Amino acid sequence: MSFKFARLKIALHLCAMKEELSKEERREWARLLYTRHDKTIQDVAGIVSVPEAAVRLWVHEGAWNGVKRSLLISKKTQLAQLYDLLEKATAKLKDEENITPKDVDVITKYTTAIKNLEAETTVSEMIDVGELFTHWLMRKDPDLGKIVTKELNEFIAERIEE
Repeated sequence: MSFKFARLKIALHLCAMKEELSKEERREWARLLYTRHDKTIQDVAGIVSVPEAAVRLWVHEGAWNGVKRSLLISKKTQLAQLYDLLEKATAKLKDEENITPKDVDVITKYTTAIKNLEAETTVSEMIDVGELFTHWLMRKDPDLGKIVTKELNEFIAERIEE
């Protein structure tokens, strides 16, 4: 089963059980809708059946806007842009006879940035792995899954602030 299908299945399950959800489960569902599915605060409040003020508070307390931004600027996107720039800079050097130290410096900086990105783990990757793990854990032990999800959210919020 694909990860996207698994998310959809969980979301549909939550919709069916909306009345039975705890505050923390509603908050987690709201976070998923806001950060991953680009829903507005008003949309999230309607879907999850909580006041807009509660969603605004959750967005602020959980630094959800930072999470949302980090997901938009994925490592894959950044690497693609850097590889394009490196290719253009390299092509320019091949076409010119007078290569300056500045030209070489630009290529060195692009190469270094690419190496750093390929080695570092981004917040969006942490979130992806964390979601996979917590969904797996929720099936095995729902109580432990709730605890780990809460702690994971705090961990991610700290990484975003750094």
